[in-house]
Amino acid sequence: YNTLETIRMKAFSQGNRDVANAIKLLGKSMRYVLSNTKTAATTLDKELDYIDTYLAIQKIRFGSRIDYSIRVSPKLEPEHYRILPLLIQPVVENALYHGIKYKRALMLPLDPSPDMVRLIIKVFDNGCGMSPELETKVNEMAPPARDSSHGVGLYNIHSRIHLFYGSEYGIHLKSRLNVGTLVTIIIPLENIREEE
Repeated sequence: YNTLETIRMKAFSQGNRDVANAIKLLGKSMRYVLSNTKTAATTLDKELDYIDTYLAIQKIRFGSRIDYSIRVSPKLEPEHYRILPLLIQPVVENALYHGIKYKRALMLPLDPSPDMVRLIIKVFDNGCGMSPELETKVNEMAPPARDSSHGVGLYNIHSRIHLFYGSEYGIHLKSRLNVGTLVTIIIPLENIREEE
């Protein structure tokens, strides 16, 4: 972190605010990942702040090609809800990667909201979408082939959710060709206040 800060200050002193900002965001992102590598839970607000940092870095990379928003339901106080750390980012990264691959301008809204007992997190991309056959195959969440790099991220997150929360929770995907893809993460609604 000290090395990153030295580089950031060098860029800042030379008037390169974009590079200085990118380094600041990278340091913030690295700090979150390292501090949550061995933890079992974080709060939803910290996870969403990490997602915002990740997307801000991607915005520097892609500029006007992407637009994103994080809309939290007014029924939800994110600082009071527990979530597995590093759960949302791979889904967002997947949406960004597959969405921007075929689309000049990508929109990524992220929408966490509660129902009575579940936290439902929706990640949408207006990329190319997928065929009904591919949508069905992805929703099976079968382990990817050993030599494949496709489907690993979603499968790993889905498996992690199953192992930690139970088989009634996980990831579900809806997609329409030439419209986009909606990935929904469903986990239990764990209110820290109620547990105290």
